Amino acid sequence: MLPDAVTIQLAEIFGADIDFRRELRKGDSFSVVYDQPTADGEPVTWTSGSGRVLAARFVNQGKAHEAIWFQDGDQRGSYFGPDGNSKLRMFLSSPLAFSRVTSGFAMRFHPIQKTWRAHLGVDYAAPTGTPVRSIGDGVVEFAGVQNGYGNVVIVRHNAERSTVYAHLSRIGVKRGERVGQGSTVGAVGSTGWATGPHLHFEFKIDGRQVDPVKMARASETVQLAAAARPRFQEAATVAMGRLDSASRQGVALARME
Repeated sequence: MLPDAVTIQLAEIFGADIDFRRELRKGDSFSVVYDQPTADGEPVTWTSGSGRVLAARFVNQGKAHEAIWFQDGDQRGSYFGPDGNSKLRMFLSSPLAFSRVTSGFAMRFHPIQKTWRAHLGVDYAAPTGTPVRSIGDGVVEFAGVQNGYGNVVIVRHNAERSTVYAHLSRIGVKRGERVGQGSTVGAVGSTGWATGPHLHFEFKIDGRQVDPVKMARASETVQLAAAARPRFQEAATVAMGRLDSASRQGVALARME
């Protein structure tokens, strides 16, 4: 059984390629190579920064998606496909590391107002206090209380794009503060019009709500520098060899039933 930390990483790595909420099918499979800290030859408790996925393959509906961890010198490491194209996009697929979607971007019966209304965002069920992160680089445009949203943070990513994080139990940023992709902006709560702890998340273009999942999957990728490609190809050859070996041996290999 995979450690939770590795499972979460897999969802992060392939989140822009696979909608894990709607696109998983019986027969899908994955294999993964990851670090596991040991002491005297025995596995030890997972610590911050340990258990990093080094290479992974996820076969979804017959299509293989592959990722390799690569860090060039002092540059920030990231995941790339074997062709050198980055798996990291401008926007993360989710503002929570791992969660359950309770309401998608669609019509729904409002639990408080008791009417059918368009739900112009995505609701993620999670325990109170779960960290909420910005899905992309930007500047905090608003941080405070706003009508039914309760405690809310709005991040402006550029002239057209902004994201909304609502019902927070606490706010962890201030207006005007610059945040990076993955930075914590607050914590899940149930402030405002909420029947239980969850995060209401919106992605806006020119002030109009759009489907956050589609926007994340269509956003620009981070490119590998040309000078780093020879070193990446060497690392990729080694990583893919280890991944193929793990697959043949049935190590860290699973199939959806």
